[in-house]
Amino acid sequence: MARFADAHPGAERKAAASLWSAYLFAALIAPTLAAGARLGRTLAIEAIRLAPETGLPETLHLAPAAALPSPLPAQVDRLLAESVAPAIEALRAETGLSARLLWENAGGHLFWTLKTIAREDPERAGDASEALEALRWPRDACAALTLMRADAVAGFDAPRRRICCLRHGLPGFSKCEGICPLLRRRGEVG
Repeated sequence: MARFADAHPGAERKAAASLWSAYLFAALIAPTLAAGARLGRTLAIEAIRLAPETGLPETLHLAPAAALPSPLPAQVDRLLAESVAPAIEALRAETGLSARLLWENAGGHLFWTLKTIAREDPERAGDASEALEALRWPRDACAALTLMRADAVAGFDAPRRRICCLRHGLPGFSKCEGICPLLRRRGEVG
């Protein structure tokens, strides 16, 4: 995170940490679920390598977690419980960011990934829908993602956030059009 913040001089500490977490969740969620959906197996994250210059995730090493087939909803449950939830707890302790903000950062990537799986692999569309509607997620995730999940189930392109991700605190970044709750409160974007 420090390397990422150093690459953005003048950035607010929490804004840099929040955006870094979004990159981390993209690296943890998208490839793990996309590969798992294609293989029909749960994949475990063995290692993640960060780029030395930027501190951003560069490579992710995956390994089969079980020899038996695993449906996509079970893969989502396991990924959230065993990889995303511990990352959120560690990030909360290190950065002071709220659990809800971090879960929404993860949720944006989760819902995008499930939508992409359904679009690109119609045979998995039912599994992706079932994973969206499942309520077996960690308690903190359910509380934070229920409204985003409702938007995803309703077919919104990008589920709206309820907590600002703070990315506008980094030089050169603006609020996220269409999903930023700060813009909605002021009536700037619907």
